[in-house]
Amino acid sequence: MTLVRLLKQIDIIDRNPVDLKNAGSSDFYVNVKKAYGYPKTVNEISEELWRIMRRDVTCIAASGYGGLSPATAISLKHNLNLALVRDEAKGYGRNGLIDGYVPDEQDRIAIVDDVFTTGGTLKDIMRILEPTRAEIVGCYVVVKRGEGELSVPLNYLLDFEELLQNGHH
Repeated sequence: MTLVRLLKQIDIIDRNPVDLKNAGSSDFYVNVKKAYGYPKTVNEISEELWRIMRRDVTCIAASGYGGLSPATAISLKHNLNLALVRDEAKGYGRNGLIDGYVPDEQDRIAIVDDVFTTGGTLKDIMRILEPTRAEIVGCYVVVKRGEGELSVPLNYLLDFEELLQNGHH
């Protein structure tokens, strides 16, 4: 079964008005995180992301619920280090912004997330990773929903319009 069919089967398009994190409001929401509750689907997502990923990657980075599930799956299956990037310091413990593996200048990082709308989340992750001096080779997302400029290549599995067509209700 294709990824589009898997995602449609679990109905990841919510056609109700919603406020988006970095892009105002919309009349629908692409809920890729819903797919993470289904092992077959998250496995398919992570394998498809891996398929389009550069092979010289040494580290996967992600932040929040949107990126952590597929990033962890890719890291485990392909034996890659995993950098867990916080969007803000937690205020206790180590109080750092990167948990798990902390990249260095030898690393080539692929950033993983669920949906690209404006690029705000990915830019935040890149900004937090910048002091490590690692090379960010690209961003990899499940669904591209909007337009935005990044300083690295954006790679995606599906355009949101692919999820809206073909008789989806």
